[in-house]
Amino acid sequence: NASTFSNGNTTVAQNGSSNYAPVLSTVGMTSGKWYWEVKPTSGSGGAYHFIGISSTQTTDTTDQELGHFPNDWAYYALSGDIRNNNANTSYGDTYTVDDIIGVALDITNNKLYFSKNGVWQNSGVPTSGATGTGAVSITAAASTPWGAYFTGTSYYGEASVTFETNFGNGYFGTTSHGETNADDAGIGLFKYDVPAGYYALCTTNLGDQS
Repeated sequence: NASTFSNGNTTVAQNGSSNYAPVLSTVGMTSGKWYWEVKPTSGSGGAYHFIGISSTQTTDTTDQELGHFPNDWAYYALSGDIRNNNANTSYGDTYTVDDIIGVALDITNNKLYFSKNGVWQNSGVPTSGATGTGAVSITAAASTPWGAYFTGTSYYGEASVTFETNFGNGYFGTTSHGETNADDAGIGLFKYDVPAGYYALCTTNLGDQS
């Protein structure tokens, strides 16, 4: 959709008006456990923000938001619900502009977790493995259309929104968050603690997950 990228493509201003196609990462995840953080920084109070993952092909004319399709899962700001397959499921707290959403994707066990300002929602425990305490259960990556999941942001019903993503570079946009939390490989500068066993989604870590 009509989006503007900056800061090494970690900041995206989505200006699609009635076109709500998600903006997805260029790096897909096929296995392992991954962590990243997203901060919405503009929009109508952040009410219609969606943050999550996708394995759905979209185009510049797609007018469905993240979570509309069977292989999308999104944490929805307005209600705190998880949106998937065009339906909402009760999950966690609402969030708004300047809240920081942590995403922990466990492809090994087909589980997904979200935190809000360092608090894992739905009493989630990303290190619980196959038990999936408080997790969102997702389709195995190998069974999705792309065979991989991509990070995604989207919105609905607003003229424009901006998302700033920290993949471990230590910044939201051009502002350092001032923390030094790293993954198990010692990679990354995150605002909040990275769960044990999870890795920053960056090229340095590619190939280290199986």
